[in-house]
Order: sequence, then C-alpha cells, then structure tokens
Amino acid sequence: MKKLLKLCENLRSLWWLGLWGVLGTIFNVPWLMYFNFFFLFGLLGFPLALKGESGVIWQPFAQIFGMIFTPLRHGFRLPDKNSHASPNSYILPFSGSWTVVNGGADKEISHSWGIYPQRYALDFIMTDDDGNYFQGDKTALDSYFCYGADIIAPADGVIVKSVAHHPDSRVDGEKAHCDANDILGNHLIIDHGGGEFSLIGHLAPNSLTATAGEWVQQGQIIAKCGNSGNTSMPHIHFQLQAGKGAFLSAGLPIAFSGIAAQPHPNYAKIDPRPTNGNLQTINNKTYIGRGVIAINEACKDSTA
Repeated sequence: MKKLLKLCENLRSLWWLGLWGVLGTIFNVPWLMYFNFFFLFGLLGFPLALKGESGVIWQPFAQIFGMIFTPLRHGFRLPDKNSHASPNSYILPFSGSWTVVNGGADKEISHSWGIYPQRYALDFIMTDDDGNYFQGDKTALDSYFCYGADIIAPADGVIVKSVAHHPDSRVDGEKAHCDANDILGNHLIIDHGGGEFSLIGHLAPNSLTATAGEWVQQGQIIAKCGNSGNTSMPHIHFQLQAGKGAFLSAGLPIAFSGIAAQPHPNYAKIDPRPTNGNLQTINNKTYIGRGVIAINEACKDSTA
C-alpha cells in the first residue's frame, strides 16, 4: 500500500503534461488530446486518499482509464446536445422545486467537462426564494432543506445497480468529505433502453426502494436524498450516460420534458459563478444548468 501511495504522489507531479492536451483540444489534434488525462493525476482525489480521509483510491484510476478509452470508443466524437437525439423522455428525478448548483449542457457551465461520464451531470439542492438552502446548524444533515426528500425515477427502466449501505458523510459547511469507499456514495443506475442509463448519487443510507433487476416507472419513488459519498452538503448528483459503467461511459446531454424552469432570482448568494446559457429549449425539450430553479409540471403540489 505504501508503494501504491508513493506512486500516486509521483503521478500527481505530472499534471502539467495535461497542458499538451489543452492544445490538442483547441487545435483538434486527436493524439494530443490523450494528454488531458494527466490533469486527473493532480485533481481526482489523490490528496484526499493520501491524507487518509477516504478509502477511495481505485476510482481515480478508473476515471483516468475513462479519459483514455472513452474518446476512442466514440471515434473522438463525444455526444453533445446537437449530435445526440435521445429516444427517451425524461422528467426531473424529484418532486417539488429544486435548484441546479452545478452542471449544464455546455462546456462553460459543465459539471466536469474533462471527466467524460460527468460532462453533462447536474447537482440539485432545495433552496428558498432568498437563496438559503439550510436553516439552523450547518453541520446537521437535517438542517438542509433537501435532506430526506423523495427521489423519483426520471423515466421507465430497469435498475442495473443499487448501492445502499454507505453512511452519510459528515458536513461542516466548508469542504467536501467522503466517509464511504465510493465517491458516488449510495446510488442507483437505471437502464432506460436505447443505450441510455441514468445515475443518481449521494442518496441516503438504506433509503432505496428498488434493487437491481427491478423495473421502475417514471415518477415512482425510488430513494431519498442524502449526503453519502464525496460531497460537501446534501444534494443529488444526476447524470445520463451511454453505458452502465459509472467511470467508463460517455456522458449524454440531459433534455427534460414537461418541466417548468426559470433563473433563480438570488442565485449569486449561493454561487458567484456566471450562469450564461443555463436555460435552453431545443425541439420542445429543456436543457438546464446552474442557477436554474426547476420543477416537474406534473408534481407542482409537492414543494420544498
């Protein structure tokens, strides 16, 4: 183990080679794009693992392999909102009004553009109109408005992976912690057909109501929001991907149907980052990003 940790430390020092990958991306030189994965040596959790805050150490390697092989599998033409036409219709994975605090359909507001499965992922929390997302003690999980809220199936499908045993991570209002040996924490992966799989992460311990092999219907309650895995506060992580593997599949842009969405009037109180391009409608489907309040039209009566 000591040798493995030492190797991780040495690999972290090579992050600067990723600059060649930036040039490859800018000038569309496929073989140079491979250098992008060097950034992951410095960014994907090695400091956390080396300090002993988490048992997670193999997952950064899985993400690195994904950086190498995912573009190859797709002929260096990864899906985007212009090239990918989804065969399925998705609603939001919750009832009530939630706010996007991370992610979007474009590079400028992407959750993690260089981590391909998470390229179009979205992080959601509950807020009030003033931009508050908790009340009381920020170190207490139940102070957060979304903790324990119902999570629903975004579309019909079969559960292909169900993880429910991880504890919630501690929350201190300052930084992310991971008190599980999985950065996703408790999570579900659903096969919706047509080569599309959704992943919902950071769920509450033992809250899952569906297990692997079960068929779920759109809108069915399948879990509760928690704080498990690598997270700084209770929220849900939602992504659509072109495969079952959470680390080796290309992310897919998420277009929602039958939702209402609008910019949060006080989002700057939550996050000072720009929110340009966070709300778009293409072919009667809605793409949302950070700073947007979203609600399922069919679930308006269940609010925060």
